[in-house]
Amino acid sequence: MASETASASQWVSPSSRPQHIEQLISGVDRYNPQNLDVLHDYLAQQLDDGSYDLLANLAILKLYQFNPADFNYVVVINILLKALVAAPLPDFNLCISLLGEAPLPTVPVKAEKEATTTDADNAGSLSGDDDDDEVVEKPKDVASAGHLTDPLIVRLSQLSTLLFQARFREFWSTLASESYSDVRDYAAKISEFENAARRVALNSVKGSFTSISEKRIANYLNLSGSQLAEFINAQDGWKLADGTVSVPANPDNEIKATVIREEISLDQMHKFLAQAQSPLLRA
Repeated sequence: MASETASASQWVSPSSRPQHIEQLISGVDRYNPQNLDVLHDYLAQQLDDGSYDLLANLAILKLYQFNPADFNYVVVINILLKALVAAPLPDFNLCISLLGEAPLPTVPVKAEKEATTTDADNAGSLSGDDDDDEVVEKPKDVASAGHLTDPLIVRLSQLSTLLFQARFREFWSTLASESYSDVRDYAAKISEFENAARRVALNSVKGSFTSISEKRIANYLNLSGSQLAEFINAQDGWKLADGTVSVPANPDNEIKATVIREEISLDQMHKFLAQAQSPLLRA
């Protein structure tokens, strides 16, 4: 419980957040478009040092929502990449939800009017009564992130889904595929991006295992050999030895026997049996 409280506190107010950013996003100044440059600089700092501040990044997207002329595509992609490796938190979807007014391609909608065939309907149409005709909207079957169809954002959404579903091997193979070269180009400019994705895998393993084979976790982390050993041993409480990784004990992976004892007194039993008797027996 204490760890969950600390995690929530970091989510709301990370320790890396400067005081001037804290003041900015805690008041009405977060709606002032003149503060975009300050928030952009803070995002650049996050990209450089590996820190992460969701609420500050959401403030940028909210300003874009209110001021579409200030929209910056590269900034949005960087924000989505940072949110992507915050899984299993819902940060990525929160960011997507604020892009509803963004100048981005969306799922096309085709309006179709049902044809009328009867003479009466034709007469009604001629007399100007066709305003009551039903309009049926049919979204086109295209890949999308929410309602957005921007190809790069759709690919980021697919990666986010893989991480959220703990499909780590598929995440790494998808990221390495030729069609995701643009994602890799953006991610290469973000400090600790891949290690942040690896920490998502470690958190998932930590909640499910007390130990795991070196081969299996190597696939989850997309590391091998000395790189794997160095990364594992750098984690607090983790240890790689003899082909097995020991996972530190935590409330999620501790195996505890649970004994449930129900005590009932003789008087309580008497009352229970008396209430359970049929009316005939009580008579």
